[in-house]
Amino acid sequence: MIQEKIIVEGYVNGMKFSKALDLTYNPDQHDVEEALIDYYGSTAMSFEELAVQQGWQDSYWTYPTYLDHVI
Repeated sequence: MIQEKIIVEGYVNGMKFSKALDLTYNPDQHDVEEALIDYYGSTAMSFEELAVQQGWQDSYWTYPTYLDHVI
């Protein structure tokens, strides 16, 4: 099992949203996108289809970035 933190961002009714999710999945059975679709209990075939179902516009998912301390 793999645990990943991902960020979903986009717009709903013209308002920007950003949501951090903790996904746990078996990489032998799913990839991150499939795990995200399962998280929402959807039968979508892609993230784009999930976004339409959820009413998200200009949405995407990504991994969080952590800035290293610069000295």
